[in-house]
Amino acid sequence: MSLSAIRGHSSALEFIHRALHRDRLHHAYLFAGPSGVGKGMVAHAFAQALLCESPVSGDSCGACNTCGRVAVGQHADLHIMRREDKKAGGVERHIKIHQVRELQRALAFKAYEGTRRVILIFEPESMTASTANALLKTLEEPGDDTHFILVSHAAHRLLPTVISRCQKVRFGPLDTEVVAELILQNGDIDAERADLIARLSEGSVGRGLHLIESETLTARDTLLTLLENGSHQPLTAVLEQAETLSKVDPVQELPMIFHLLRTWFRDLFVIKVAGVTDRVVNVDRLQSLEAMAGDLSAEVIQMRLNRINSAAQAILERMANARLVLESLLVDLIGRTPHGGAT
Repeated sequence: MSLSAIRGHSSALEFIHRALHRDRLHHAYLFAGPSGVGKGMVAHAFAQALLCESPVSGDSCGACNTCGRVAVGQHADLHIMRREDKKAGGVERHIKIHQVRELQRALAFKAYEGTRRVILIFEPESMTASTANALLKTLEEPGDDTHFILVSHAAHRLLPTVISRCQKVRFGPLDTEVVAELILQNGDIDAERADLIARLSEGSVGRGLHLIESETLTARDTLLTLLENGSHQPLTAVLEQAETLSKVDPVQELPMIFHLLRTWFRDLFVIKVAGVTDRVVNVDRLQSLEAMAGDLSAEVIQMRLNRINSAAQAILERMANARLVLESLLVDLIGRTPHGGAT
């Protein structure tokens, strides 16, 4: 894909176009922003423009043999580094130091085909300090016409010395209209459903497409029904739902569940404090949100939002027992306490 074909991110794309057109290129770039907003797509398009045999006005031609091979990640002067796949399934937790060593050996030679080499590094924040320090030397002395593009959704976790060697390009969430349009192109859904998913994804096409392809929206409906019923909900149903959620994929599904819970209580807070509904995410349940916002104080809404964040941190970062944490969380979110013979 060429840079000109990408939707959104006008500031970032203008910056890249200007650098290419003027041939004033930095040796290392850090593409920083939320997950799923298209940073990786822009990075690939940038790499394609850098390596293109017949660039046109600061962009790739999209037609030459080089563009075709870069598009599928098969060009000899394009090096892609990301967390490796595990033999037993899944991916490694970190980018390994041997990957950096292999890259350094490859960069010791001249470019194979053209005059430039491009290195894409995805999730550089997953490197340990020792691995990042090994990469640092290469960033400091990259060699002629060698360009690094680091793509990160957690740039604050990178070593300051790595960040200082890069020119930072910021990416923000995409507009809801753009996300809805892209979702419609990639999913077999109607415009109303695409708008809801775009709102729930909060500017992330990747998150929106995941919602379409997974069972998370079904889990959302069950969860929101529990919240709507509140303290009238039988405690057994709440505990059963906590057990179900404790068994979902902790890498993809569970973080999304926490995200959806946050959007619900964020909507409640907006309605309660600002008194507006035009910025509500969960538009399909606006009536329930307005009723619940009338019953809860702003302090309680904020407290429950804080509980969601604490539970997410406990499970996703500290590896706490997911079932126990989720049981406690859901009981709190519906305003129930497991005592006094409640059912």
